[in-house]
Amino acid sequence: MARTEEEIVKRAFQKLIRRGAARESMFVPSTVTDGDIDTFERQYDVRLPALFRAYLKAYCYDFTTMCAPMPVDGAEHSEPESEKGLCWIELIALPQKEPLVNLYAGMESFRRICTDKDLVNLKLERIRNFVPIGEWDGPLCIDLGRTDVHADDPSSWQICRFDETVFDWKSAGYIDGRGVVTGEKKFPDFRTLLDIYFCGKYDKAYERQLRACGGEKPDYRCYVQTRIK
Repeated sequence: MARTEEEIVKRAFQKLIRRGAARESMFVPSTVTDGDIDTFERQYDVRLPALFRAYLKAYCYDFTTMCAPMPVDGAEHSEPESEKGLCWIELIALPQKEPLVNLYAGMESFRRICTDKDLVNLKLERIRNFVPIGEWDGPLCIDLGRTDVHADDPSSWQICRFDETVFDWKSAGYIDGRGVVTGEKKFPDFRTLLDIYFCGKYDKAYERQLRACGGEKPDYRCYVQTRIK
């Protein structure tokens, strides 16, 4: 039986805790409602994927960065023998007070930089479908224009990034030959991101790789870094 979006998200948080990367005390039930998300969507003229909506409504948390093993040559190289390495990302924090404040701030910042004539200098319409959900040395976004996702075709992937130091997007390869903004593709979709960073999709393969090199088992307690208060 196929899992609902709520079940997928709940399982992801449970796996993050069981792996030892997070503690149950880090999370509290989210106060985000469908109405809150509807308001965000109306303000920015977007429609968030059902799974990401479920994620926003699941838990509040205040940690900053997290890591997980993944193929060092990119998510498209998922074959068992591919080399794995730890990769850090930052997802938006969802604080208990004003949980969507960072989602709004990220959206405002991304659109401002993209449309600034002295920076990226694009029309809003060309980047309207991108929603920043975190940082990977620059905005990590969901491309809402990608609805027909195929894991074996990176050109169809939804999750992409933009280097924060690069403003000539055409030279960087962030715009394809048709003039469509694509960013640098990172994951097929948000569920893949959850599978890797929350569920530990490549944990066992990474442990085997370390053992083969005489290394020690990773300390999963370091995989989630909390904000220093």
